[in-house]
Order: sequence, then C-alpha cells, then structure tokens
Amino acid sequence: MLERAMREIAALAQVRGVALPEASVAETMAFIDSLPPEATASMQRDVMAGRRSELESQNGAVARLGREASVDTPLHAFIYHTLLPQELRARGRLQFP
Repeated sequence: MLERAMREIAALAQVRGVALPEASVAETMAFIDSLPPEATASMQRDVMAGRRSELESQNGAVARLGREASVDTPLHAFIYHTLLPQELRARGRLQFP
C-alpha cells in the first residue's frame, strides 16, 4: 500500500513538471523497509493522540493537486477523507462523542 501511495506522488510530480529521480520510489521504499517494525510517522502519532496533524498538507495536498491535474490519487484521497473527521475534531471544528 505504501508503494502505491509513493507511485501516486511520483505520477503527480511528473504531470506537474517536478523532476524526481527515476529511482525515487524504490529508494524511498528501501529507506522505509530499513526502519524498525515499531517505527511510526509523526502524523500517525498525532492522529492516534488526537492532536493536530499534517493531514491537510500531506495526503490532502496530494489528493487536491491530483484532482486539479486530473491525476488519480485514490489512496491519498481515501486516507485524507478517512482521517478528516479526527483532524477536524483535533482542531476544535467538529464535535462527536
């Protein structure tokens, strides 16, 4: 799943004229694979703790820019829309039990 998310970003970068090295996805995946199994991303820790996160500027931006450039980014859109209620709650803009 993570490799698919990286491929969405690479496709979006290409369409938007951002020159990524050919090996960027493979190198990023190799780096991630080298991390300890218990490692978590800061956004994951923030979401799990109910804190504000970078959801809008990371997954949200990929989904929005993809939509604007007619590039399919279904995984980023799914992640964004799935976590959005928690993000809005953390920002005090949504209340639910």
